Amino acid sequence: MKKVIKSLFITAALATAATAGETENFGGLGISVWTGKSGVKVARVIPNSPAENIGLKAGDLIVSANGTEFSAVEPESQVSHLRGEAGTSVSLVVERGGEKLSFSTKRIGFSLQNLEAQEIAGWYGKNQGVTAEEINFLASQKTTEGYELLAVMQYGMPISNSNENININAIQQISVQKAEEAKLPEAKPIQNNPDMTMSGAKDYSLVNAKGAKVKKQGNVPAYKILK
Repeated sequence: MKKVIKSLFITAALATAATAGETENFGGLGISVWTGKSGVKVARVIPNSPAENIGLKAGDLIVSANGTEFSAVEPESQVSHLRGEAGTSVSLVVERGGEKLSFSTKRIGFSLQNLEAQEIAGWYGKNQGVTAEEINFLASQKTTEGYELLAVMQYGMPISNSNENININAIQQISVQKAEEAKLPEAKPIQNNPDMTMSGAKDYSLVNAKGAKVKKQGNVPAYKILK
């Protein structure tokens, strides 16, 4: 019961609770946070997320984003300043150990989907003794097209891979948008320049490296021509 009550106060900058059975797509940083009057406190950093890549840590207090001071923003609105369109930049000021640090990164596309307890139980034929490996496998099967599974969350926190007996309530899967493959320009055939072959060198004389004229050698490409 304490976990349920606690979860009501935790907000994810990575994601807020999605409606049952629905998928929510958005741009984010990859952190679970607590919101408050003094700022946004990082509860957990999702592995392989932009937040982890720039060095954010659990316990960091985010005091501003893109110049907006969170002390002047209502707690329920603070997360909206961390979210945004995928690919957009965000600059953070963070308090850590009495120091203020600056971080900058780009939001990436996330997808959040609830895994209902009934669905998990139906998949494995049990509602107790479900392992993290089993939950992760089911989550990978439910991942939105164009995304890849990043983490499985419970009460706003990633599930430990070593957990062998998971409470199957309040499970959410977090997926990250796949990077688009770079499209290379279409290869085009090289057009022969008639002036660079012996057949197109009627008005030219072929010379060797010393500048002396040489006789035509069939249709061999000319390496040096003088008019």
